[in-house]
Amino acid sequence: MNEKLVLKRSALIFLIGFVIFLIVGFIMKSVSYPLGFLLGYLFNLAIFYVIIITSDMILNLKKSTSLIILLNIVKLAIYAIGFLIAIFIPKWFNLIGVLFGYMVIKITIYIVSYQMKEVKE
Repeated sequence: MNEKLVLKRSALIFLIGFVIFLIVGFIMKSVSYPLGFLLGYLFNLAIFYVIIITSDMILNLKKSTSLIILLNIVKLAIYAIGFLIAIFIPKWFNLIGVLFGYMVIKITIYIVSYQMKEVKE
């Protein structure tokens, strides 16, 4: 699967989700919902790039296993930092928004895979 296509489509899904969280934030009278979603999406993009780098290292088999393990730990640390920001600054970042922001790339991959499968058939 082409990561550039996933990134391009994820921007559209992000905009849809951001509008939904803007509406939820307007109803709840809190800016933390859309800001949490934005934070989760930005951290998710960083995680996606770490996954791309890790996959490239695995496919090339030129890098050591310890570096690949380190990149997986970095990925988990990025997840943790996003959640910790939402926990310690709940006035600005909602935890649910961050969680759904983390899911944008995963949802995009499922949608792109489904569309590619549909085209092949």
